[in-house]
Amino acid sequence: MRLQLNVHRSSGARAVLVAAVLVATMPLSAVRADDHVTVRGAYYREASTRVIQPVVEISKDLPRGFDITAHYLLDAITSASVAAGTSADTIFTEMRNEVGLALGKSWDRWRATMAYQYSAESDYWSHGVSGSAAYRFWGDSATLAASGGAAFDGAWPRARTPDCPTAAELICKLRTYFGSLSYTQVATPTLLFQVGVEGAYLDGFQASLYRAVPNLGYEKVPLKRWRGVITARTAYYIPSSRTGLQLHYRFYRDEWELTGHMIEPRVYQGLTRDLELRASYRYYTQTSAYFWCDWMARPDCYGPSAQFYTGDPKLQPVHTSMPELKLTWDAFRWRGVPFFGWFSEGAFEISYAYLIQNTSFGNAHLIQMGYTLPY
Repeated sequence: MRLQLNVHRSSGARAVLVAAVLVATMPLSAVRADDHVTVRGAYYREASTRVIQPVVEISKDLPRGFDITAHYLLDAITSASVAAGTSADTIFTEMRNEVGLALGKSWDRWRATMAYQYSAESDYWSHGVSGSAAYRFWGDSATLAASGGAAFDGAWPRARTPDCPTAAELICKLRTYFGSLSYTQVATPTLLFQVGVEGAYLDGFQASLYRAVPNLGYEKVPLKRWRGVITARTAYYIPSSRTGLQLHYRFYRDEWELTGHMIEPRVYQGLTRDLELRASYRYYTQTSAYFWCDWMARPDCYGPSAQFYTGDPKLQPVHTSMPELKLTWDAFRWRGVPFFGWFSEGAFEISYAYLIQNTSFGNAHLIQMGYTLPY
């Protein structure tokens, strides 16, 4: 299931970063669900923002090759930000609730899914639908997968009339249509390659409801945006040392002339029968949108006749790096132990990442903990 999130406030955008880090640990191609319950929590902290994000997911196999997955997610965002509609140095807490449901069907060499997701907070809501299909061939050594969907978002500002195409309804709307195609090839029993392409078209309000540019007012950005992504991944396993190696690359380009590159090497190392360590390092760099300028350094860089203007740090040249360590422990050693034996069939995980970025958001800490129990 692909999650499509669109948030119009700076605090919400940081919450999306937490979700993006969670989703980045998932494989690109859909696999059959098994019976499990997963409880996961994430804590994200930067200079002016705290995000606590609990997630619960339940998957169940059904008769005749069907399976169903449901999840609930809560973002509790505490921040101090003028861009969120508050006065300077005012602390506020915002809640974002998200629910999702996915139905899958597997037969022969085919796998298909349909999914729905709903997300809402005090000044924002989103409905998203998606579908995917995957086909295995060449003796199950290759998989071709395709997906597509749409998201329909609405946002309304606090205490002001919005400047957007649907202002007569006091709601700023955004429609997003997206699709992807990926190919996975198992070259040897220990070597795998994967490539993919993704595309999205955004039509509607894409600015912040509250972020303003001095002397010009609330920011304005184009209403149309095409996005394109190319991905590549390779994975190699060394059985003698129980070591897994992965390399991920992602290229991004959009209609606003923003170009981004992401590269992430990962090393998985089995330490004992029940303990695995993952070490990774992610580097990301991007150019700025064509209409962005540094008005804090050059207050006159946007002239009085500027058609588009923004104060969004995510549209400037961005450079980030993020080292991360993750431990996964299989709790089978607790079998037969009073009380703890209830958890012996599952696995615990904990990770820590440090995000280094050149934007005004500042550097950030990200801690994740989770437990998955098959049933």
